[in-house]
Formats: sequence, structure tokens, C-alpha cells
Amino acid sequence: MSGSDNQNDTFPATKMERGKIFAKTGLKVGSNYARYLKDRVTKGKAGAEERKRDLNTKNAKDLYKEFTKLRGTALKLAQSMSMDASMLPDEFAEVMADAQYRVPPMNKALVRKRVRDGLGQYPEQAFTAFTPDAIAAASLGQVHRAELDNGNDVAVKVQYPNVRETIESDLSMARTIFKRLIKSPNLDDYFAEVRDRLREETDYENEAENIAFFADQYEQEGILTPRPVQAHTSETVLTMTFVEGEHLEEFLDGNPDAATRNHFGQLLWDFIHEQIASDYRTLHADAHPGNFLFRDDGRLGVIDFGCVKTFPQTFRDNMLRLYRARIEADEEALVPLLYDLDILREDMSADTRDRMRHFFDRFGSLIVEPYRHDTFDFGDPSFHDELHACFRAASEFRETPGSPHFIFLNKVLVGLFNLLSKLQPTVDTARSRDLLDRTVDRIEAREKG
Repeated sequence: MSGSDNQNDTFPATKMERGKIFAKTGLKVGSNYARYLKDRVTKGKAGAEERKRDLNTKNAKDLYKEFTKLRGTALKLAQSMSMDASMLPDEFAEVMADAQYRVPPMNKALVRKRVRDGLGQYPEQAFTAFTPDAIAAASLGQVHRAELDNGNDVAVKVQYPNVRETIESDLSMARTIFKRLIKSPNLDDYFAEVRDRLREETDYENEAENIAFFADQYEQEGILTPRPVQAHTSETVLTMTFVEGEHLEEFLDGNPDAATRNHFGQLLWDFIHEQIASDYRTLHADAHPGNFLFRDDGRLGVIDFGCVKTFPQTFRDNMLRLYRARIEADEEALVPLLYDLDILREDMSADTRDRMRHFFDRFGSLIVEPYRHDTFDFGDPSFHDELHACFRAASEFRETPGSPHFIFLNKVLVGLFNLLSKLQPTVDTARSRDLLDRTVDRIEAREKG
């Protein structure tokens, strides 16, 4: 995107400025609900489902409009929760997807100040060349292209002002809004999980370590990742080698043939599964189109390693056990795992447990469907129609089931399936099935002794 076309001269960096926007957002959401409840009384059941969808879309658009002004924690929180259909209705995912590309950038003077504050030098001093217009602007920062004195091209990510300092206050104010949208006894646990990841994601020195880790572990023949440039990196400014490539939308505009789409689909599928099966249990947890680049040399570029999640051993292992129990229809193993993962709880009413169990039987069977075949066609619309139907059904629950770790696992899974639904490849899933099976065997062997 071009930063010169949409420069933002006023950045709400103080708690008071941000509080006003949160308050305005809360009033809009409250007004939307008031109109919805009035119509429910006056219009009865006729058109009730459509009115509920309209309410969700209106709330999502209002949150998008105001939180885009805020950037930072507020926008990242909405993006994360919108990827989990059990947290927010799927209308939110549709609206919030735009936030990956349409965030207004900082003005050039503020960019210069942020680079100086982070690196101790203005951009023109730290780099041989520095493009003042952002080439990308997202929730926590924006990216500029630059050149080092050795001639190497680099990407420089510059964090918005006070993002790290406003995490706690933003989450506190956002919670009052999301309480209207989410009915969950474990909402505080979800907010704590998001807060912990945001503290990591706003530390660009931590992201530089993530970049180095993924480059060492996963850069191979088909995958290309950046490398950090430590001498030009601080907590708020991150410099990394520049990775060329087209984003998914541009790539598809070129009408790639089936073989090319299959090739990149396979790389995406295998990249995620290698992380799931790894003993590190560390996942690139932000699988949206802006973080993958499709290259002419056939390699898949993977960028943006701010949102990286290392899952606890027990959670990861139980998820893989659940996968095997679902594949094998092993009821004796399945039910205890649903309780271990907090999907089912003893304090639920019998009716709620039955509905949860029915939903997760449906959803779980769909998720493992690709593994029941040696190849799977992700261009099959029936699979994605059923997936969408599951998301819509999940949004009807009055409480959020499951461990808070699910919020980032769902970001990976939903993001991957959304990417594949657009790419429409046929993928060899036998390899990933064998990889997961070997991993479960290793887990069970370790447990036995």
C-alpha cells in the first residue's frame, strides 16, 4: 500500500485519547443491541436469523472502524478473537480480515522519530536508503523497505507509539466491550493468554529470535524465511533481510495452473504439520494471507514471526491424542480427552454438555476428514461449506469452550483452511498423516516409560 495516500497525522497514543475511542465504540455496540432487541420485540420471530446476522455484521464493522484508528492491542485482539468462531460470530472474521491490509500508516515525521527512538539514529543515518512510505501497515507496526551499507535489501518494521505501554489499559477497556459480545466463564483466561502473547509480539528483539529459530528449523528447499539483522534491531524497530514474492491475491490474479497451486498448497500444508509434530511445539500462529509470499522460484516465503506460540506439552500431546481417537472412532479415549481439554466440563448442564459434544463430534470429524484420504481436494466446496456451517454453529454457543490455548491453535487451523480454500490445491495428506501418527506413537511410548 502507499503510505503517501493515507498519512495519519493524529495517532491516539495516550490512555485518554484511546479511552475516548473505546467509549465511542462501546456506545455504538450498545446502540446496535438496543435496536436489535427492540426489533425482536416488535417483529417477533420473522426474519430473526437475518437480524442476528445484521447485528453481528454491524458490530464487526463498528469495531473495525474504531479499532483501526487505535491499532495496537485493540486491533490485534479483535483480529485474534475473530479467528475463533467460538469466541466471535463468523461475520467478524469476514470484516476483520480487511484489517490486515487497510490500517492507516504513521506519517513520515513520526516514522523518523520512532526509528531514532529505537535505533538511536534517524533512518537516513542508520540505512543507506530508506523508503519513507510504508509497504505494509498492520495492527502493531508498519514495514518499510531499506538498504544496508553492504548493499543488502532489508525490511524494517517500525512499531506504533506506546503499543507495549497500553496493553493493560487497552485490554481492560476492550473487555467491557467484548463482554457484550461473548458470554463465557473463562473470558479472563482468554484475555490473559492474548495479553501474554502481545507482550511477546511487541518485543521486536523477541521476534528477531523467533525469525532466527524458524530460519534454522524450517528454511529448506521449498521454504524461505528472512534473517534478522541484529545490529539494526531493538525492542521497537526490527530489521530483517527482505523476502520478495507475491501475496495470495496477487498470485491468484496471475491465474496459476493447477500444478502450481498444488505445489504451494503442499508447501503450506507440510510447513504447518512439521511444526505441530515437532518436539519444540512452537507454531507460527498467524496464518493469514499477508504472512505468506508466493515466489517465482517455487519457494514459499514466510514472514512476520511476532505471533509465535509454544504450546504446553500436555496440551499439544492431548490434541494429537484427540486426533487419533477421532480417526479411530475410539470413544473410550475420546471422552476423557474432551474433559482434559476443557471442551466438556463437569459444571456444565447436561443439555450444554450434549450440545457441546454433538458440535465437537461434527467439527472434529470434519477437521480429520483430509487425513482419511491419501490426497485431499481443498477446492471441494462441500468441505468449506460444512466448515463455514460449523463456524456459524459455534458462534451460537453462549459460552466459550476449551482451553485458552485454543485461541491460537484456531488461528492456525482457520487461517490454513482459509488460505487453502482460496488456493484450491489438491494436497498429499498421507505424509502428514504418517508424521502425526509417528508423533502420537512417540508420545505414547514416552508416557509408558
